[in-house]
Amino acid sequence: MTGRPTRSVVGGADDGPGAETNQEGIAAITFTPSAAGDYVFDAVAASAGFESDPPDPQQLRVVCRASDTPMMVVDLDKTVVGSGFHVVLMGDPEPMAGSLEVLKRLADRHTIVYLTHRPVFFSITSKQWLFEKGYPPGAVMLSSVEGFIKGNEEFKSEVIADLRQTFTGLDLGIGDKVSDAAAYHANGLKAYLLIQEPTGDDPVPYETMAGELKGLDGAVQVVTSWDEIAKGLFSGASFPRETMQTRLLDKARQLRLAQDPEIQPAEAERGSP
Repeated sequence: MTGRPTRSVVGGADDGPGAETNQEGIAAITFTPSAAGDYVFDAVAASAGFESDPPDPQQLRVVCRASDTPMMVVDLDKTVVGSGFHVVLMGDPEPMAGSLEVLKRLADRHTIVYLTHRPVFFSITSKQWLFEKGYPPGAVMLSSVEGFIKGNEEFKSEVIADLRQTFTGLDLGIGDKVSDAAAYHANGLKAYLLIQEPTGDDPVPYETMAGELKGLDGAVQVVTSWDEIAKGLFSGASFPRETMQTRLLDKARQLRLAQDPEIQPAEAERGSP
């Protein structure tokens, strides 16, 4: 709503700068940090002009870093969050097993950027969930309507490219989609793809996933758990794309042979690394 007065509170000072909302309902202030660090603002809507109580104050974290600070990006859904976006819409999803512990360890050195293709409408929900579950603080970046329409890979690739122009220490990306890994690798990041292996006796899902992996660069690390991510980052273990692709195809061959013992091995082939 145009013309709603607001004020900001930072560092415990109650008399922060004020601004009025524009036609899009956005109020902006100018802030120059005195040093690198995290600056937490409370955005407070003035009570005048509301027919009922004004909205509750909302917290805004401004993450200020030197250009060479080590940084990483990590996806939310099916990566930090243990389920897909549909569960977010329905309620309170659980964290992905092991994600909290590994990210806390990474936060000792890296500034974390939570980069998700979720629409910006879910900004407050996403930030509150991360805070309540105890994840390390960091920048949370969501897609605009335009970014959402572009699709996951194009949106994230553009955001990462923009970040890399300023922050040369951005060197790591973790996500669950092939398009995540492609965006990370295309921008020079060490890319970890966290997949959920198919289950069941149908060989097709195994073959399909193997085919999707085939398009990735061989340097992309393909893992099935945060435990494997920890082994790769902290213990030097390697999880190359080709190894996972071969494993998936081997499983598909076994299932096809089990379904038809008379099938020839060559007929069981549906792809190759």
